[in-house]
Amino acid sequence: MNALRILVVSQKGGVGKSTLSANLSVWFSEMAFKNTVLLDLDPHGSSSSWVNSARQSAVFAEHAVLGDFESRRWLIDCRSRIRKYVAKSEVLVCDLTWTAAMDAELLHEFDLVVVPTSVSSIELSATIKFIESVGWVFTAKTGIPPTLLICPSRVSNDELKSDPFSKRRFSVPFMLLPPIHYDESVRQLFKKKFVFDVDSTASKSYSRCAEAVYNAGTIHQQAASSVVVKFSDRRVLATHNTKLSRYMAEKTSTAGIGNKYSQSDLRRSSMTSSRKREGQRSSNLRGLSRILESVISSK
Repeated sequence: MNALRILVVSQKGGVGKSTLSANLSVWFSEMAFKNTVLLDLDPHGSSSSWVNSARQSAVFAEHAVLGDFESRRWLIDCRSRIRKYVAKSEVLVCDLTWTAAMDAELLHEFDLVVVPTSVSSIELSATIKFIESVGWVFTAKTGIPPTLLICPSRVSNDELKSDPFSKRRFSVPFMLLPPIHYDESVRQLFKKKFVFDVDSTASKSYSRCAEAVYNAGTIHQQAASSVVVKFSDRRVLATHNTKLSRYMAEKTSTAGIGNKYSQSDLRRSSMTSSRKREGQRSSNLRGLSRILESVISSK
C-alpha cells in the first residue's frame, strides 16, 4: 500500500477536526497534486458535506456510516473501505470521532494519526487521556507504527506563549504540527469555499500545517520502506489486547473448553460402557460356572 494514509481523529467535537480533514484533503489534491480521497467516518458527515457542497474539486469524498461501534464488524468494515480506497488513490484522509467502544487496532491502517486539540487545560488533559488509551499502537515493536501528530487547533498567539505542550507529559513520542489559528471567518466558508480560497491568517496557518503533514508523511513512508516485515508479523499484536483479538481468543478458548469437556465426557462414557461390559462378562462366567458345577455334581 503506497498511498499516504492519514487519520484525523479526536475524542470530542469542536476542535476543528472536520474542518482540518476537508481542507487538508483539498490541499493535497490542489497544492500537492495528489489523487486524494476523503473517507468521512464521522456520524455527522461534516467534512464530506463541505467537500461535496463547496466549489468543485478533484477530491472524492464519501460519508460512510458503519453502524454499531460495539460490533466487531465495525473494525472489519473500516479496514475494508480503507483498503479499497488505498488501492485507488495517492492520499487517503479519514475523518473520525473516537469513542471508547472503538478498536484501536484500526490505527495501524494509517501512516499518520493527526490529533487536533485546543490548548486549554481541560482539553489537553482529555487529549492526553485519549492518547494514553491508544498509546500501545505507537509503541508497537513489529514494523513501523503510525506517526502521531498533535495539531494545536483554533488557538491564539497569547495561548501559545505559555508553551503549553512542553509542560505536559505525553506517554508516547509525537510531532507537534504548526498551530492553526482561530479565525471566525472560517465558519462562514462551510460548504461554500475552502480556506485556501481566501487570503487570511487562517489560510496561511492551514497551509503551514498541511505542508508539515506532507513532510511527515514523506519521512514516515521512507522509514517504512526500509523495514521488511514478514507476512506472519503483519498482525502487529500477538497478545489479546484489542477487542477483535480478544473476541477471537475467547471464542477459540470457549470452543477448546467445549471440545475438552466433550472428549472427557466421551472418555467417561467409554469407561462406563467398558466396565458394564466387563461386569456383564463376569456375571455370565459366574452363571456358566454354576451350571457346570450343577451338571458335574449330578453325575
